[in-house]
Amino acid sequence: SVFGNIRRRAVQAGVCAVVDEEMTDLEIDLAGRFADVDDVIRSFRGRKDGSYNASFTYPEGGAIQYVEALAKGVDHAKIALEELVEGIDLERRVAVTQSREIGFESLVSSMPLPQLLAMCGVPYDPEVYSWNVVEVFNLGFDRKGPVGPHWVYFPQREISFYRVGFYDNIFGTDRMSIYVELGREAGFASTEAKTAATRERVLSDLAKVGFVDGHELVSSHHVLLDPAYVHITRDSVADAAQQQAALATRGVHSVGRYGSWTYCSIEDNIVEARALADACNLV
Repeated sequence: SVFGNIRRRAVQAGVCAVVDEEMTDLEIDLAGRFADVDDVIRSFRGRKDGSYNASFTYPEGGAIQYVEALAKGVDHAKIALEELVEGIDLERRVAVTQSREIGFESLVSSMPLPQLLAMCGVPYDPEVYSWNVVEVFNLGFDRKGPVGPHWVYFPQREISFYRVGFYDNIFGTDRMSIYVELGREAGFASTEAKTAATRERVLSDLAKVGFVDGHELVSSHHVLLDPAYVHITRDSVADAAQQQAALATRGVHSVGRYGSWTYCSIEDNIVEARALADACNLV
């Protein structure tokens, strides 16, 4: 496993690695090009991070800029929003929405692969596919907080969140606006009361780590990402590849982080989509 391999190499390198045993069934190549075991070992020894996102560019208006740029080349009358696809008939090559049927020669889907398989009526083993949920609080405060960091990770179990990101430092604004991420198991559900209690815990922990110091919370938004990170195992890699290939013979192409059941970046998605468009003569 990837964690077993890192732990073994860490022992050989004379450094310490603590790994949860339940994580050792993950695929050794789960992080693809984003993690090299030698780099991980060197980082244990304090080497300055040189990973793929140590520096990057990002649209000032957010990731929606990618979508809007692509949409400029499409007839807007043919873009349907808030129209849920409820089923896909592979025999007739028809997508069924709440209000109509849409015939297709090629259908490109980025929805989670298990959801697509179910929608197409394709049998699959649900035990093969697992994932986690991320609970996110977007919080705005009355004044600036820490200056400099774009995001910070927290491995401590006593802290409720594992990552805090600073919108204000990314965009150079004068009041602290952050996203706070908490890891949850699949099936996690939240109620209004539970969300309020968790937000209070988050604010308390933000004070503990020194990010909040007498700040007034002026804006709050809550969302669950489900799925958030897929679990990449040997079984999921093999089954996903087989299911994608079978769907492609029926004109259905499952792509992206969730459609391919993998870990990838936005630029990987753009390259993958362009290659598919060329292959299907869609451009």
